[in-house]
Order: sequence, then structure tokens, then C-alpha cells
Amino acid sequence: MPNIEIGSKGEQMEISGLDDIDNRIIELLRENARMSYSEIGNAVGKSRVAVKTRIDQLEKKGIIRGYHAEIDAGAEPGGIRFFLDIETEPQCYEEVLMKLSLSKLIHKIYGTSGECHIHAIGIAPNSETLGSYAGHLYRSTKGMRRLSWQILITTYKDMERGVEYEIRHQEHDDLEGGSGEGRKTES
Repeated sequence: MPNIEIGSKGEQMEISGLDDIDNRIIELLRENARMSYSEIGNAVGKSRVAVKTRIDQLEKKGIIRGYHAEIDAGAEPGGIRFFLDIETEPQCYEEVLMKLSLSKLIHKIYGTSGECHIHAIGIAPNSETLGSYAGHLYRSTKGMRRLSWQILITTYKDMERGVEYEIRHQEHDDLEGGSGEGRKTES
């Protein structure tokens, strides 16, 4: 399998062992997998037939393994993404995992460092449902030492969903809600 290298800014992927045209085709498909062979051909200076042949070869080699729709379940109307952090008694760890895995609200479950610690990611229709779910989970599950939850407010970077971090600059005064003039400080 060829080596994959990410460019210095993370925006360009280059696979060693492929020529510049194949790498550019892959980059174009990463940006928009619905581009036509003709559109890709215009961008790389090749015919539609030549692009199709190259893509067929990339698929045959297993470099391109598929084309997928990117769905953001958190974008559903009224849906909120949340995180659960749970610590359990060792003998109850599997029971908690099973209970989480059966919930339609929970989408991902991770075992993390720490004694019997679980991190779960889910989507709830609203904060009331999340509060009810978390409270019920805590009260109805044996051996739960600790449960906390957080609601996702902003995504700054998410490689799976194509969200790149943009460097942002904000003055300290802006964070305080004003220009700083007329504010009293204690000495």
C-alpha cells in the first residue's frame, strides 16, 4: 500500500507512488466526490475517458475504496450533540456498556483511560430529553460511580466531517463583552 502524507497545512494529501495527476484527481474527489469525469478532466488537463481509466485503476488498487454521503446527524432540526462521561464499579462496567449500546440516543462509545471510565457521544432531540435520559441512566444502573454530561456548542475541527480549524483572534475585551472603558477593578 502506498504511503500517504498530509501537506504542512493539512489541506493536501499526497500518496507516494502516484503521479501528480492521480494525486490531484484524489484531491478533487475528496473535495467533491460527485464531480463528473469531464469536470475532473478539465481540472487536470485530461480527457473524460483518461480520467475514468485512472479512477478505475485507483479503485482496483484499493486506494479509492468508495464514495460516501456525509451526514451530520447533529444538524437535524432541534437535535443536540452531547457527551457522557461515566465511571463505574469494575463489576458493573459491562452492564453499563450494554445499556449504553441499546440506547438510540448513543452513537459512539469509547473506553478511556482511568478506572472503568466510559466516554459516549450521542444526539438528543432537546436538552430535556438528554437530562431525563442521563438521570434515568444514573438512577437505574447499578454500580455507576459518576456520570456527567456536556452539550456540544461549537465544532472547531472534525476530520471525519470535514470541519477544519480556522485560526481566530479575539481581543480579551471582546470576551468580557465591552471595550474595557469605565470598568472598575479591585486592587
